[in-house]
This record gives sequence, C-alpha cells and structure tokens, in this order.
Amino acid sequence: MSPELTSHQIKPDTMTAFVPEWRRALPERILMCLPFTLFFPIGIMYTGILLFYIGLMTSGDWRNKLDNVRSNPMLVPILLLSVVSGVIGLTQDKPPEIAQEFWPGFGHYQTYLFLLPYLSLSSGDWQRKAVKIFFSGAILASTLFVANALNVLPDNTLFHSYVRYLGNKSILLGMLLAVAAGWMLHELRLRKDHRWMRIVVLLYVIAVLVLLSKTRSASLMFFLMCGLMLMRNFNWSWRSLALPLLFVMSLYGGWKYATNLPPPPTCVINDAHVAPWNVIKIRTVCTIQQVRDFSEGRKIGDDGMRLEIYKITFGMIAEQPWTGHGIASWMPNYQKRSQGLSSNTMTTPHNDYLLYATELGVAGLFALIGIWIVQLHIAYRMSKSAEISIRNRAMLLAMLTSAMMLGGMFNAILRDGVFGMAFMILLAIPLTGVRRPS
Repeated sequence: MSPELTSHQIKPDTMTAFVPEWRRALPERILMCLPFTLFFPIGIMYTGILLFYIGLMTSGDWRNKLDNVRSNPMLVPILLLSVVSGVIGLTQDKPPEIAQEFWPGFGHYQTYLFLLPYLSLSSGDWQRKAVKIFFSGAILASTLFVANALNVLPDNTLFHSYVRYLGNKSILLGMLLAVAAGWMLHELRLRKDHRWMRIVVLLYVIAVLVLLSKTRSASLMFFLMCGLMLMRNFNWSWRSLALPLLFVMSLYGGWKYATNLPPPPTCVINDAHVAPWNVIKIRTVCTIQQVRDFSEGRKIGDDGMRLEIYKITFGMIAEQPWTGHGIASWMPNYQKRSQGLSSNTMTTPHNDYLLYATELGVAGLFALIGIWIVQLHIAYRMSKSAEISIRNRAMLLAMLTSAMMLGGMFNAILRDGVFGMAFMILLAIPLTGVRRPS
C-alpha cells in the first residue's frame, strides 16, 4: 500500500512532552470549527483563522508538523505557483497604474500558501467532525435564507449577506451550500443510519440553493458533483448509456424552448419581485438568451456583461499569450479597452483561467491547472486506499476540486480572499494527513 494512503502518526518530539495535551489538540479543534464561520461575515472567518495561528504557534511538535508539510503532495505545486508569480513579478514592467496595485495583486497569487499551515496537522477524527460542523452551518444558512424569504430576518451586520446581495460574499454562500449538498449526497451513500432524516436535510439544502441563493454557478457546481457520483457507479449497460443521452436531449430541448420564449422583464433576480419557484426559469431563460444575443452580435444587458468581459480578455491574452501582461495588469488594460461599456468598472474578468492567462501567461495558467490536477490525482489515489476513512474523504476532495474548477470559470475564486480563504479551509478537511509516496 502506498505511503500516501496511510494515516500518519509520529511520536511527539521531546519538547512536546512539556506542552499540555489541550494545547497540542487546540489547532485541530479550531480548524474543525472554521467551516461554520464561513457562513457569516468575513471578519468572523478571519478571527477564527487568527485563533488557529495562535493555537498552532503554541501547540509545539514542530518537527512533526514540518514533516507533515514536506511530505504532503500539495507542497510542490503550491510552491511552483508562487515561484512562477514571483519570477514574473520580478521581471515585469511596473508603470504607475500597475505599481500601486502590484503587491495586493501579487498576494492574491499566494492564496494556496495559506493551505500549508492546515496541512501541518495530522489526520484524525476531527476531520469527520469538521464535516458535520460544516453541514450544521449549511443547515443554519438555509434556514436564514428561508427566514429572509418570509421577511422575518433582521437586516443587521450578522445577517446582511442573506438579506441583500453583497457581491462575492453572497455568491460564496451559494457555493458553500452547493459543496455541502454534494458532500451530504456522498454521506447519504455511505451512511445507513438516519437515512430519511439525511434525505430530508439534503432536499432542504438543495431547495434553498436553487431557489433562494443568489448565484447560478453554485447550482451548476451541485449538478457537476451529482455527475461525479454517477460516474463513480458507472458501468457499461444500456441504462447507463441511456441516462446521459436523455439528459443531453433534454438540455437541447430546453435550450430551443428557452430561446423562443419572450425575454423576462428583468434578469436581475434582486430586482425581480417573483416567487422563488420562478427564479430558476428567469435565470435559465436569461442566461440562454444572453448567450444567443451575444453570439449574434446583438446588445446584451448588464446581467450578461461577463460575455463582453470574456471577449475583450481573450483579445488581451492573444497579445501576449506566453509571458502575460504582468501581475495587477488586467484592470488597467481592460479599462482602456472597454471605454463606454457597462463592464468598464470591473476589477476582475470573473474567471480565474482568463485572469491567470492574462497576467501570468501560459506558465501561470498551467501552474493553476496543475494544482487542480494534482488534487484530482490525490483524490483518485485516496479512493484506492485500504483505510476506509481515507477512501471516504476521496470523494469529498474530488467534489471540492471539481467545484473549484467550475467556479473558476465564472468567478475569480482565487483572486478574492472571500472565496480563496474559504476554499483553503474546506480543502484542509480531506487533504490533511495525506502523504507523498516515498
């Protein structure tokens, strides 16, 4: 059995013997609770992260923690991305419009470094508890969305992102519900206890995700994770082949139907005073009709401006595909090319792939994709482990990685700390304790 697929337990060093047991376990206990903080204002999450660092620094056992990081297969691809961004940052020109944003932009490319302190811990039962706490947060968040729909949720600092659309934070809430629903679906397949309760909770979270959350990409994430579950159990039979074919035919029929419908009065859900069950129809029809209009050269509304952003960004990439334009260069370059357009004030292309390709070139894009491929490879190896706890976490990692890869197509999830730090916390649950083959 590969060493990568075994839980790693090392005898504590001599100095650790003087550290109380509660302090040694403190980082794990704090990290276990961090997924719950993701459903509240970002300051609460950062406070939890700060407490984790304090607990980590006072927990001792540094030799084993460093060994855990060195032996984790995520270390090399993470450092590679940092090296690529560092080399490009050192060699690029920095005109005034880039120089003032260079260091914040450079910092965004180091998001994955924040995963390494979490990976210094050892695997244990805290990971299973962290999943349960994450589910508890998702159920509470779903209930807050329902309370807001019933107009009984107060619009205060704690619940502001549930009452109003707050950009990336509101999108993150939908993504978290999608990941939680996918993980719940996986747990439903694994666990036989309380089956009907698990089904009811899963349907509850899915309903809130689709009807009440303020993002379309989150729903796509969930359907992608459902596809992973189906692929896991795929076998060559007429029924297995007929289901995907039926799905594709349904998509085609739905597309043709949506293009022939009259356009909705508004595509901005926050401004559309409609029942929640009509939200799916509005979002679907608007998206399909905007893609059609854009492909035919017709004017699109503000809700479809991402297509406009993508087109201009592709042109920027074509100018310097190999070396990129440099860190923090997307926004000033885009603003020069988008004068008079509604998207002129955008700070990112809402797409990680395009952002990395524009600023870091081919090397940066490959470094990003390489990290995600490594995560999928780790998930595959974990699925072959003899230890059941590791096998169970394999699908969690595969689902989360697939969600990040899809999310990166519609949002710059590693460009903004709201997304990036949240995904690092979730990645720590399946990845902690994984070791590289010797």
